[in-house]
Formats: sequence, C-alpha cells, structure tokens
Amino acid sequence: MNAPVILITASSALADGWADSLGLQDALRLPDLAALNRANVAADSLVLLDLAATTPSEQDMQQACQHCRVLALSSLPRDEEGMMWLQYGAAAYAHAMSTPDLLQQVFDTVQSGGTWVGRSIMQQLCARFGRQLPARTETDWRSRLSAREQDVVAALREGRSNKDIARQLDISERTVKAHLTSVFQKFGVEDRLQLLLKLTAA
Repeated sequence: MNAPVILITASSALADGWADSLGLQDALRLPDLAALNRANVAADSLVLLDLAATTPSEQDMQQACQHCRVLALSSLPRDEEGMMWLQYGAAAYAHAMSTPDLLQQVFDTVQSGGTWVGRSIMQQLCARFGRQLPARTETDWRSRLSAREQDVVAALREGRSNKDIARQLDISERTVKAHLTSVFQKFGVEDRLQLLLKLTAA
C-alpha cells in the first residue's frame, strides 16, 4: 500500500498541475508546513512542498522532514537551497514546474525509498562524501568490485558525472551506467549518493 500524499502550496493551479501529472486528485492539500506538523498525518507520508508557498521555521522544516518524505520543489532552484533542504532530511529537491514526466520520475524515486537531487548538487554531494570514506573501508569495498567498477567508483567519489567518467576512462556513458547498476546491486542501494553514504558509514 502506497503512503498518503500531501500537497502543500498556496497556488491552486500548481497543486492541480501536480495532481494531474501524478494522478493525485484525492491528495490532501494543506497551506504550509505548520499546518502539516499540526495535522495527524501518517508517518512517511509523501509531501510535495512548494518552497514559494511559505517561509517555514527551522523547527517546522526539521519536524516535517523527520516525520514525512518531503519533496522540496522550488520555482527558482539554487544549489544552496537544495543542500539546505537535504541537510534537514528532504527526500528530493527539484523544480516546482517540472514536466509531468520528470515530476513522475522524482515522485517514483522517492516513493521507492530513493533520493532525488539535481545533477550539480549530486556531484557536490558525491565529492563531499567521496572524500570522507574511511581508509579502513578501501580494501573491503574494492574486494567486492571488478577492476573497472573500482575505477568508476573512484571517479564517482570525485563528484564526476557519467559523461566525465566515460571520458576519463575512455568508455561509453552506457558502459558507465552498466557498471554503476552492477555496483548498486552489489551494495543494495538505489543511487550514487546512497552508495557513497553506505561506504562512508561502513
């Protein structure tokens, strides 16, 4: 059974657009995060939050992100804002006016337990966590991967995109994706950020 979905925006047109794109006509609509935190919503509810709708308190942001899976959606996305929301625990940061196909991808990723961020934020996060891998885990994770997969993970730790990794290793982007898929399966993760977080915590 899928988690309940909540739409938070002051714009009825935007809420209607999200609902039409994702088939969420029955979703609960609330005006702001304070109302969400006052409501008795189910834990792990999926919350599509229009960041232009309100200026929430730090406490409301933390409480919402701890209790629900928050998709922080901005009409003017900025890396700094995205990083802030991710640090509070948001499950996604994307454009509020994303195309229906992209919005569906973001929603499906979060619904399946993953995290969604833009490319530039993902590269920053990968570089940050890649540098934090403890030396003692090097041998452990490398022993589970082929030589080429190790090369891909090493480039990933530098925050490189698939295109950059392909160029650096002189392979195709398709091959990079195949290696990453294999690595994700071996470590039981959904994406590159989850991989690096898992390796950092090892």
